[in-house]
Amino acid sequence: MWSRLYRNHFIMAFPSFDTVTNRWAPQADITWGAGSSRDSQFVRSPNRFSTEIEAVSFALAMGREWIDNRLSRSGRGIAEYGQVTDMIGALKDSLNKTASKHSLGTQTVTEPEKALTFDQFKSTLVNRGIRVSEETLKKSYAALVKLRQNKRLSWADARRKVEHSHQKLATAQPSIRRPRAARLPLTESAWRRLG
Repeated sequence: MWSRLYRNHFIMAFPSFDTVTNRWAPQADITWGAGSSRDSQFVRSPNRFSTEIEAVSFALAMGREWIDNRLSRSGRGIAEYGQVTDMIGALKDSLNKTASKHSLGTQTVTEPEKALTFDQFKSTLVNRGIRVSEETLKKSYAALVKLRQNKRLSWADARRKVEHSHQKLATAQPSIRRPRAARLPLTESAWRRLG
C-alpha cells in the first residue's frame, strides 16, 4: 500500500486489479481527525490503468483533489491551514528581524561574509613584491584556511593575518640586489603565531 499525508489528512492508495479489463482501478481511503475522533472517506475512479504505479499515482492525486474540495467547501479547514501558514510566516519574519539586529563582530547574520580566495591571497602577496613558488603559496593558503576553520576565524581575520605576514616579510627581506625567498607561514601553527 502507498500513503501520503496531505493537509492533515492521511491518504492511503490501494489500487485493485480488474480481471475483466486486465487493468488497474485507482482507489484511496482518506482519513482525518474530527475533534476527538477520526473520520474517513473512500474514493474510487472509473478510470483504469495498465500499470499499478499509474493507478497509485492517480489515486493519490484523486485523494489530494478530494481533500482540497472538502476544505474549500467547509472553509474551516482552509482557515486552520492558513492560520498555521500565517504563524510560520510570522515566526520566519521575527527570526529574520532578530538575526539582522544581532551581529557577529562587524558582520551581520543576514549578509554572508566574502571568502578570501586563493587568487586574492596570491595577488595580495605577489603584487607587493613577495616572490615565492606557486606550490609554496598553495601550501601557505591551505594552512591559513585550516587555521580559520579550526579557530573559527572570520575571513576578515584571515585577511588581517595576510596583511600582517606581508609586513613581517617586508621587514625581513634585506635590501640587496638579489632578494631572498620570502618565508611565508606554511603551517597552521606558523599562521597562528603571526598574531
